[in-house]
Amino acid sequence: MSKYEYGNLALNADPAPQRYPNPVTEPLPYPDYETVRREREEKRRELQFANNVYAAYKQSTRARARHTLSLVLVILIAALLLGISVWRYAQIVELNFSNVRLSRQINELKKENSVIQSQISNTMSLEEIRENASKEIGLQRANPEQMIQLNFSVADKVVFAAEAAQDNLEYDFAVNTVEEWVTEQRELR
Repeated sequence: MSKYEYGNLALNADPAPQRYPNPVTEPLPYPDYETVRREREEKRRELQFANNVYAAYKQSTRARARHTLSLVLVILIAALLLGISVWRYAQIVELNFSNVRLSRQINELKKENSVIQSQISNTMSLEEIRENASKEIGLQRANPEQMIQLNFSVADKVVFAAEAAQDNLEYDFAVNTVEEWVTEQRELR
């Protein structure tokens, strides 16, 4: 507390602080302008070199980016072409599978058709028709008295419309009777 006097004002114990600890007694030397100029030139060269390096880096980065972009575009185009060819090949394979499936169906239908044709040919044999007619319907052989001889030699001749109308009248009755009988028998089954 010995350093304080008259209340709150602080005083140093030293008489007056020295603002300039070493007073200059000799004159200041002249600055060396050549050294300053060399330093500035060297600094300018360093800045110019750094600027050139930055410009070269920027230019190489742009070139690298262009090359990378062109490489990516080439890869994308190649992938697109490959994808299109794979897609077309997939369509061809799908069409081939459908073609094979249709040919198998055609073969199956041909087999079924041949089976049905053989069944039809078996059912249309005259002997079976005679047996079915005699067993199921009760048809019998016609007596010679019941047989009518028809003259079909008219079909081999050239017949005019007026003559054909007169000749067909006598046969139409017999044909209509047989047709009616066959349709009746089919309906009964």
